[in-house]
Amino acid sequence: MKDLVENRRRISLGQKARLATEVVRQNGFLWTGCLGGYYLASAVADRAFAAMDALRKRHGLPGLNSASLNKLIWESWDWQAQGEEWTPSPEWKQSVIDRILKKHMPEGGTIVEIGPGGGRWTDELRRIAKKLIAIDISEECLRVCRDRFADCDNIEFVLTPGNELPGVEDGSVDALWSFDVFVHINRTEVEGYAEEFRRALRPGGIGVLHHGTTGGATGGWRSNMTAESMIEVLKNAGLEIVDQFTSWTDGEHEHQAGLYQDAITVFKRP
Repeated sequence: MKDLVENRRRISLGQKARLATEVVRQNGFLWTGCLGGYYLASAVADRAFAAMDALRKRHGLPGLNSASLNKLIWESWDWQAQGEEWTPSPEWKQSVIDRILKKHMPEGGTIVEIGPGGGRWTDELRRIAKKLIAIDISEECLRVCRDRFADCDNIEFVLTPGNELPGVEDGSVDALWSFDVFVHINRTEVEGYAEEFRRALRPGGIGVLHHGTTGGATGGWRSNMTAESMIEVLKNAGLEIVDQFTSWTDGEHEHQAGLYQDAITVFKRP
């Protein structure tokens, strides 16, 4: 429906009038009024998003993505769905596990997960890792995961101030994983994390980051990172880019990296 709203600019005034008349004839005034409300609201939302993005860039505003705001948001989130509210389908999730997670996360190694949330990926990572270090900015997320994985003896839960890997020793990590987290982290914090990745990974260690690509264009409610700036930040930290993609093919299906033009970047420490 969003595509229809954006394409309305291509329709002439006369065509719109004829279309409106036919819509009323077939659906009545009440339904047509609701449709008009939707069109009006979408136009207001577009203008608001554009204004928010402009203000953010002009004044260097964090939007909703500063470390302190992220902490507040995820402390108060309802984690009953365990993060699965961001899973488009069971088939998509299984493909992420089979085609990405299992491909890059080594069995029997030390893995760091940044932002476990409700344990959406933790459940799979803890089966692969000899030791899993789950690091989150939210004490509530860590509590939820501690309760959920109380019977697991290979998970360590760590609270971070927002761009650090506290207690993780230099060169001790075989792999890093983070999904649906860096879409909410601005460049300043990403730069801090990238330095930590370089420090914590062993030579040859791999990292997989799911992140945004639009630079905050959708109103600034997501990260100001782009696909290009993620590559730049990681390279500046001395890390090597292995791959970056926005979709992948699994059999006859093509899956998207995320719900909002997201990407996945795979990198390693040389």
